[in-house]
Amino acid sequence: MSAPRDLPQKAKPGAAPHALLDTAFHVFATRGYRAVRLEEVAEAAGMTKGAIYYYFDSKEDLLRRALQHRHRDIFAEISEALAAERGPASAKIRFVLRKVWLRWSEPGWGHAFRLIVGEVSVEFPAIFRIWAEEGPIQGWELVRALIEEGIAAGEFRQDVDADVAARLVLSGLMLQAALHVHLGLAELAPCDHDRIFDSAVDLFMHGLSVTHQLPARA
Repeated sequence: MSAPRDLPQKAKPGAAPHALLDTAFHVFATRGYRAVRLEEVAEAAGMTKGAIYYYFDSKEDLLRRALQHRHRDIFAEISEALAAERGPASAKIRFVLRKVWLRWSEPGWGHAFRLIVGEVSVEFPAIFRIWAEEGPIQGWELVRALIEEGIAAGEFRQDVDADVAARLVLSGLMLQAALHVHLGLAELAPCDHDRIFDSAVDLFMHGLSVTHQLPARA
């Protein structure tokens, strides 16, 4: 391994290298926040501990910004791809759901999920709130907007509760990824995870279809 790098002369506070944030996210996710020392993050990133303190106020600050970086990177990728999508709302929704499902199916995501649910949500509620606002809630809002686009275009039922529908499909897929892909439930109740995704999304889109308009409530 090469010697740790000292602080670059032209680096500026707040402009932390993406590679450092990615490394920190990986180390925290695989080891757990409490178990990790900043020296370990620095070593994994090929930097000195002093260089990390140049960019971050504390270990907690590093965790917060690593999570923010992760979400912003994912949503920037999705937004860029959606901007070029000219298909109907249903195609856009399938695209978004497929993107996040593939992310949730990555080996490291299971570690990150356990970090957030098992450690951050309990010990760092302020960071958990940031994670929720910039992750799941932003995802719900994105899918909700696409459902509303489909309603306005006459592609989806007029009586669909877009907000609840978005929450259910994303939360359901996230939980299925956690249980089947990462927590070993597939060994007890085998089911190919691509089959889970395809069938779940087909059922969801079927429910939005204008051909399945429900009668008005009394």
